[in-house]
Amino acid sequence: MRLRLQTRVFLTFVLVVVLFVLLCAGAGAIIIGRTVLEEAQRRVGGDLRSAWAAVNDRKESMGLLMAMLAGAEPIREACVSANPATSRMRMETARRLGELDFVSVVDADGRVVLRTVEPHSPGDDLSTDPFVYRALRGETLSGFAILEPERLEAEGRTLARRAYIAFEPTPKAKPRPQESEAAGMVLMAAAPIRDDGGRILGAVYGGALLNRNHDTVDDIRSTVFADETYNGKQIGAVTVFQWDVRIATNVFTADGNRAIGTRVSSQVYDQVLENGRSWTSRAFVVNDWYLSAYDPIRDVEGRVIGILYVGVLESRFNVVRSRLWMFYGALALAAALLVLIVGYIFSRRLTRSLSGLARAADRLAAGRLDVRVPEPAANDEVRDLTRDFNAMADRLEEREERLRNANASLQKLNSSYLEMLGFVSHELKNTLGVIYTAAHALSEGLVGQLTEPQARMAGSICRSIDTAVSMTRNYLSLARIEKGELEVDRKPCDFVRDVATPVLAEFAQPMADHKVRLVNELPPSAPLKADANLLCVAFRNLIGNALKYGRPAGTIRIGFSSEPDRYRVEVWNDGRSIPAEEAEHIFQKFTRLSDDPEAVRKGTGLGLFITREVVTKHGGDIWAEPGKGEGTSFVFTLPRDGQRTDAEV
Repeated sequence: MRLRLQTRVFLTFVLVVVLFVLLCAGAGAIIIGRTVLEEAQRRVGGDLRSAWAAVNDRKESMGLLMAMLAGAEPIREACVSANPATSRMRMETARRLGELDFVSVVDADGRVVLRTVEPHSPGDDLSTDPFVYRALRGETLSGFAILEPERLEAEGRTLARRAYIAFEPTPKAKPRPQESEAAGMVLMAAAPIRDDGGRILGAVYGGALLNRNHDTVDDIRSTVFADETYNGKQIGAVTVFQWDVRIATNVFTADGNRAIGTRVSSQVYDQVLENGRSWTSRAFVVNDWYLSAYDPIRDVEGRVIGILYVGVLESRFNVVRSRLWMFYGALALAAALLVLIVGYIFSRRLTRSLSGLARAADRLAAGRLDVRVPEPAANDEVRDLTRDFNAMADRLEEREERLRNANASLQKLNSSYLEMLGFVSHELKNTLGVIYTAAHALSEGLVGQLTEPQARMAGSICRSIDTAVSMTRNYLSLARIEKGELEVDRKPCDFVRDVATPVLAEFAQPMADHKVRLVNELPPSAPLKADANLLCVAFRNLIGNALKYGRPAGTIRIGFSSEPDRYRVEVWNDGRSIPAEEAEHIFQKFTRLSDDPEAVRKGTGLGLFITREVVTKHGGDIWAEPGKGEGTSFVFTLPRDGQRTDAEV
């Protein structure tokens, strides 16, 4: 669609100002959005630290409880007494007060002597358990651990069943071969039991299973977020992951159930579980967007065994951001409307005087070089522009006239050159034909026996005439190419029978004279659709070059390969290798190698140019492949059906 100058100026003015307004509004919105997001992420980071503080308080209280139990006399007696009933009662009371799932006692060798929860099974060796091992060496400690199902079954009859979690299908989670998790994550503490002399009698340990322990994550959420809601939904969420599986959470699915068994995304998996680093960003958690923070959970030996997650509803922060964006949008719209009015008035006044110049420029562009624009009365920039326009039109008209005259002269000269080239080449061909026949008759002794010096002279004459005939053929081909008369008459033919065999027969005697060995790898037949006469010209040039620039008593090899849609022919000689930087230039007209030590040999520099034209006309390609050290290959391809293939385009 064509727009008037006034419209373009108006739209350009409006576009610039509107873009500026939008840029300012967008920059403000981005800054506000980034500030809100950074503040929200700082809030989430603080919430995560608060969650860890709540977890650490729980760990410390468990450690204090174990230390208190370790100092109680009934617990000491449990390490040496055969009747643990009194000790079990005391420990059970402490377990309930501490909201633990199990409390047990081991002797100095690490063997369980007392458990408070059914099945009360003693006797198993826990000396290698990290908590028991360190407690028996005098350390009071607390932390996270993963307990296998057998251990959970021994600590409490229902714990193994509670720990079992089947995986739920979770988009974007990293694939795992397992379909469920039978082990459980516990928060444990242990303390050494000493006698009055300080000798370690054993250790007491206890713990709380976190799998499906929703009270723990709900208490952390209440501590961190004070049960704050937004649109009827808790703004915060806390989750404990055992490796990558949710085992305790207050994130709910669409059907109202806690999202137990769902798994963390592969991105968080790689960052937190594989690399042991925190990850903070916005994330889609089950059914809503949260500003989320993930921290690795480590056991007492420093290994990553899970994740502590804290998230805040993103929608709470989006409200402020949306309101500010609306404000800036309204401001930008008002500014755009104001600019629209001002821009229209300005463009109308600016372009009124330029309308005539615009119409004249259109006519000038259409080729009407005689168009001129009357100069306005006002002495301003528009008048200067009009004067320059008219001067430009005068110069264009003058130059156009000179170009027409020069082009006519060049066409006449080129026509004369082509006619002369064709005429001279044709006449030379006829004359040289007679001389060629006579010279070869003389050389072959058809008119009488020659002496040895006469035979050498006759042979020299024949070679010179052969060169002249080759040059004349090239000039005739050049004339046809320059006139655009090089037409390809494609007919079914055979490359070996109709092209290679006749050409090689022509060069049989020269090869024998030069003692050149021919390695012919051509197949018995290579049918294709092409102009056999033109291909003979191209192939003759390549064989002639191979003979001319190869080594005396050397080798010429004709390679051949067949592909589904084309043939590939290679002509190799063992002469000097062509420099790689000149491999492409040698296909240009009248080109010889710049440092060719054989340049004294006669030639027109047209053979490879004509060869490339013939191959290209057939839909093929040709190139030179310099050898390593010595030798050069000229390779060309020919489509079997005479049409260029997709691979060659």
